[in-house]
Amino acid sequence: MNAANPPSGPKPPSQPSQPSSGPKVNPAGVQSSSGPKQVPVTPRPQGSEMLAELLQTQRQLTQTMHETRDLRAKLSRRSHQMQVLQQVSEILAATSKGGQVVSVVLDVLAQEFHCRRAVVWTLEDGGVGYVPKDGNGLSRAEWSALRLPAPNPFPATPLVLFQSQWLDSIGDDEALGALRGTDGAHLFFIPFEHQLLLLGFAILAMPGDRKWEEDDLDSITILQRQAAVSLYNAWLFRDLSEQRDALQRQALELERVNDALREADQLKSEFLALTSHELRTPLTGILGFTRLVMDGLYDDAEEMRSMLQDSYSSGQHLLGLLNDILDLAKIESGKLEVHPEPFSLAVLIDEVRPIAEAYPRKAGVELIWPENLDIPDVMVDPNRLKQVLLNLLSNALKFTKEGSVSIQVERHPGVIALLVVDTGIGVSQEAQARLFQKFAQAEGGHSREYGGTGLGLVICKHLMEMMGGTISLSSEGLGKGSTLSITVSIA
Repeated sequence: MNAANPPSGPKPPSQPSQPSSGPKVNPAGVQSSSGPKQVPVTPRPQGSEMLAELLQTQRQLTQTMHETRDLRAKLSRRSHQMQVLQQVSEILAATSKGGQVVSVVLDVLAQEFHCRRAVVWTLEDGGVGYVPKDGNGLSRAEWSALRLPAPNPFPATPLVLFQSQWLDSIGDDEALGALRGTDGAHLFFIPFEHQLLLLGFAILAMPGDRKWEEDDLDSITILQRQAAVSLYNAWLFRDLSEQRDALQRQALELERVNDALREADQLKSEFLALTSHELRTPLTGILGFTRLVMDGLYDDAEEMRSMLQDSYSSGQHLLGLLNDILDLAKIESGKLEVHPEPFSLAVLIDEVRPIAEAYPRKAGVELIWPENLDIPDVMVDPNRLKQVLLNLLSNALKFTKEGSVSIQVERHPGVIALLVVDTGIGVSQEAQARLFQKFAQAEGGHSREYGGTGLGLVICKHLMEMMGGTISLSSEGLGKGSTLSITVSIA
């Protein structure tokens, strides 16, 4: 057997060895050559290379783990922010009060973004200023003093007011000094804008090294929109509430006006009935006495003179009623005129005295006049003041059954007061409030007993006001007399 060609494998013992007569085939089917065999060698990595690969793989796994952990944390924070914003959205959608909107927004900003201090402003005062509504990290006295003008809360600094931004370069630092503080905080501006109207804004005092993440800015943007819409809705609701309240007040006022009109209509009806009676009575007297005189139904000249006197008095009374109605018509049409001039009050009283003395009165009722008047002239229309004074004296004598009616004169700084004091039936507290209204006497029931249309005091009030004076009544109640006072300016 050739040593250079060893057998490819051990032979089975049952077969004898045979000399080779040609090429041999090994059991594996590989043809052997006449020379030495070439066995292929597989290269194996060295230990250092394997270690390097393992370290590289470990670093990649560690980096992937860190990235996965950061992504999970970011996702968790984002999920938490979305939950918070969802809750905030539900709360804001359920409220119509701007104060509650501000409170919710401020809580979210303070808790979720960990600002040191924060204040929220809203547009108030009819749109002329921004008023701080709530604050965090400051006392109420500090944040409530931070009022800012509108429409630009920072007029010294050009700002894009509808975008969130840092306010580090703001010019008026004194306005927000308390919010900025002394700890190096930076101010971040968050506007609440809706339909190009800056309804309010928040300013956060953040640490100087704070960097906003994209997710945080997205959350702030969502919060801005929710707050702006809620503030707008609260503004509309408040406006509607104010309009509703105004309509309710107008409705109540209209109801009062309607009641007054119904009352005036009733009083006017009573006035017309009363006036017809008042006009008919003197007219009947005039016609009756005139017929008696014309028919000669009198005993002597004295009786005839008495009838004529009664007829004349009835005519005067009728003329007075007609004058009152005409004066009231002139007052309502604005055609009544007065012509004030300096005039002696003493002379005027002397002219009034004989007329008032002739007025009918109950037996025993004394008419008392002032004596030795030493007073300056007054600025009045003499004829109109005489009309007022005679009307007051006529009323006092008519409503006084016993006692006296006195005229008193008092001097006060710049004015003279004329007082007509009687001991008559007096006026109740309720009646005093409406005594100077048209037809007021027709409601009281005294007109049937004492006569009159209830226009005298109304006309007197207008005349005194046109002359620059005043008129008032005071009484302690029914049966306790009354005092009518008029004041005129010293000339």
